[in-house]
Amino acid sequence: MPSIKEITEKFEVTRATFHNWKTTKPNLYNYLIHSDDQYEKYRKVNILLETYIKTAKEISLFNYKEIEYILSLNLTLDTIKEIEYLHLTYVNTSTKNKKENSEFTLNIYKKLEILNLIEKYIFSDKLNTVSLKIKTKKDEKESLITYYFKEFLL
Repeated sequence: MPSIKEITEKFEVTRATFHNWKTTKPNLYNYLIHSDDQYEKYRKVNILLETYIKTAKEISLFNYKEIEYILSLNLTLDTIKEIEYLHLTYVNTSTKNKKENSEFTLNIYKKLEILNLIEKYIFSDKLNTVSLKIKTKKDEKESLITYYFKEFLL
């Protein structure tokens, strides 16, 4: 549980305002008081998922060029349903992009299709992370892809 001082500094509010929220905005107050608990749960789930992906067999399916291509499509995957149908979102988006040959894009589709839901979740999370980082660090694209997708790269 973070201290009141840490909360007020982090969110740039006065102690009086924060204590006022206890009565005027109890949900927000409780959320901020227990924010470390939520972070810890999220952290544990991410560690579990990362461990799963490292120990799962035959996930390393993609080459660098394929990951780079998938990233270039800027897929938006926000909900579990969208993540579950990652392969369909991919094929719909890639058909609009006539730059690559159909054999190349179809091979990627097949690889995405065989991923299970947990693998798709991890893959899409990495897509989102790398997409954001590439926007700020374009010169580090190769190292970002290699680092974040190491479990998926051949």
